[in-house]
Amino acid sequence: MSTVDEFDDPDDIEVVGWVDDLEVQRGRTSDLIFSVPELVSWLSRYVTLEPGDLVFTGTPAGCGVRRTPRLYLEPGMTLTTQVAGVGTMRNPISR
Repeated sequence: MSTVDEFDDPDDIEVVGWVDDLEVQRGRTSDLIFSVPELVSWLSRYVTLEPGDLVFTGTPAGCGVRRTPRLYLEPGMTLTTQVAGVGTMRNPISR
């Protein structure tokens, strides 16, 4: 687990995504429309957040429909997301 004091700038953290071995996104939390504190504040009005909860926000950089050629997740692929200073999450795609 990471705490906010472990980051040089907790409002500017790199997020990278891969589909299988292809890097498909590289962005920073500072590029999100709303800051992470704003998102957590809004969400916590409606749900109790517990340590270890994940909040999925969408992406600060790119999506498959805007790629040329387009890229859609399909069964058998693996989506990997890495957040600098936090860790890596791997999600196999299935039906």
